[in-house]
Amino acid sequence: MFDNDLDEPDNYDDIDEVVNSIGPYFLVQFNYEFPGKECHIESDDEHLTGHYIVNSVVIGHRTFTIKYGANDKFVINVEFDATDQERQDLINASKDMFLNVLQITD
Repeated sequence: MFDNDLDEPDNYDDIDEVVNSIGPYFLVQFNYEFPGKECHIESDDEHLTGHYIVNSVVIGHRTFTIKYGANDKFVINVEFDATDQERQDLINASKDMFLNVLQITD
């Protein structure tokens, strides 16, 4: 995850300062070495964070929608501005992470 915010401080005194400098984010971690059903999901919104089973992922032309948790407890839609190559990179990574639940639309 990269952030090109030029207003970030050069060094950080504590972890809260680091987290606060990032701004809104949504991160899905998948363990390739020991794959299981659960992913670790992390967000600036703490109630979205935890270990969950991902039920579905839809990648549109400029959107990423993920449903996770029991009975699709969480539905997150992320809009992004990316080049065609960056979108393809997202699709390629998602094919490995979300093998049975991935849908790609245009």
